[in-house]
Amino acid sequence: MNTDVLIVGAGPTGLMAANQLERFGIDFIIIDSKSGPTVESRAILVTSRSIEIYQQMGLSDQVVNNGKKVTSFNLFTNGKVRGEVQIGELGKEQSEFSYLLAFEQFKNEKLLSERLDNLGKSVLWEHEYLKMLEYENKVTAMVRHQGEEFVIEAKYIIGCEGAKSPIRHELDFSFRGGTYEQKFFVADTVMEAEIGSDKLIVSPGKENFVALMPETNAHTYRVLGTLPSKFNKKDDVTFNDIKETVKKTLNLQIDFKEVNWFSIYKLHHRAVDHFSEGRVFLAGDSAHIHSPAGGQGMNTGLQDAYNLCWKLAMVLKGQAPERLLRTYNEERMPFAKWLLKFTDRGFTFMSSRNIFIRVFRKLFGLPMAGILMKREKIRKLAFKTVSQIGWSYNEHSIAEDTSTPELEFYAGDRFPYFIQDNLYLKLTEPAFHLVHIGTNPLSEADWNGFKETFTGDLILVEDPIIEKWNSLGVTNELIILVRPDNYIAYIADGYDQQQLNEYLKKVGLKA
Repeated sequence: MNTDVLIVGAGPTGLMAANQLERFGIDFIIIDSKSGPTVESRAILVTSRSIEIYQQMGLSDQVVNNGKKVTSFNLFTNGKVRGEVQIGELGKEQSEFSYLLAFEQFKNEKLLSERLDNLGKSVLWEHEYLKMLEYENKVTAMVRHQGEEFVIEAKYIIGCEGAKSPIRHELDFSFRGGTYEQKFFVADTVMEAEIGSDKLIVSPGKENFVALMPETNAHTYRVLGTLPSKFNKKDDVTFNDIKETVKKTLNLQIDFKEVNWFSIYKLHHRAVDHFSEGRVFLAGDSAHIHSPAGGQGMNTGLQDAYNLCWKLAMVLKGQAPERLLRTYNEERMPFAKWLLKFTDRGFTFMSSRNIFIRVFRKLFGLPMAGILMKREKIRKLAFKTVSQIGWSYNEHSIAEDTSTPELEFYAGDRFPYFIQDNLYLKLTEPAFHLVHIGTNPLSEADWNGFKETFTGDLILVEDPIIEKWNSLGVTNELIILVRPDNYIAYIADGYDQQQLNEYLKKVGLKA
């Protein structure tokens, strides 16, 4: 079997990679040793940035209609609210999807795999990856299906097989980090509570930490936290064993009716120090694992695939040099490192049993958090962080800004969002978009010159200079070159062929 890209692993990350490659018309094969998509809920939350990807694919309505909006984040201690953030109101001016959404992992997988099935590009289930050989211009992978071994030849491989990634082990990628000392539990429950069923709740206690995340169905909640220390050496612990401790920590009126899934595990925080090796790329949990703080895991994997696949497509189509692929590691590695620090510090602060941290948390940390969460700037920053819409690639090699006015956005940032006129709806094609902002349309000569200079697929979007742009510092003609993943590649004051040529030559996109 021969293909352009072999994707190993059909979880959310691998399935997103397959769907993105399909959008760009790139041939691929996706395999997984499982018999089918995940049936457990596993990861729960999808963020604004992830739903924006689904919108670009024409799937956001299905995601939103089949999910549950999480309306608020709440910090509880001893049954009392220390701080509350109304998520929907906060994000209203920052994204069309101004909330966190409960849309469980199995639903993401079902949606993405069904899209592939409908396009005749189904996952090869029960296909086990064994090993590979890498050559100058290809990679061959040995695969086993129903006891028979065969070879798949590809130009590139993407490893999305999760935390135990055979590909990462085979190529001896580093995977530095650590393991939290305490054990953790997770349970999918049906419960009745005075708090309703649409709030995300974090409640650190004296002996353990508990969090509640709403799931899609009514009265269903993911309950997770640290396992009480008295159960550390006990085998066959059930949710019934710890139920009263959980209720004591929350100190809320809760009646657990059913438990649909329960598991105990050790939690790790680790990451590779590079995302690629030759013709092999890692994405998602294969490259980074961390605590569930902030619901970032599945979303980060989706973003990894989104970042990598348009670059692979341009290289495979001969529209960009292979060095463009280096920017995958350049852009995603800093985010992975930041994410590990962010989730580790937050999770350690909330779950640690260290007496000094516990005292600081009770007397200073939680009261201060409650005060800070009342400030609008802090709440907006929190939404930008958790939703991932605030992350920027503005210090990396593809981003360049030659504009002279002081703007409220920069090359490398996510493209601006406007409530009244959401331009994201005009940026859905798998291509670069040239957004021209001016009093008159871009001249035909300038547009033709741009198209002839640029190596890839390019679409023109015209938008007038009106109040929405004025509020971001745009008062004169501006061009914004938007990448296929809706991040800004280049900003300039009007069309300047020489400046454009210099930029495109530098990044390898000049014809």
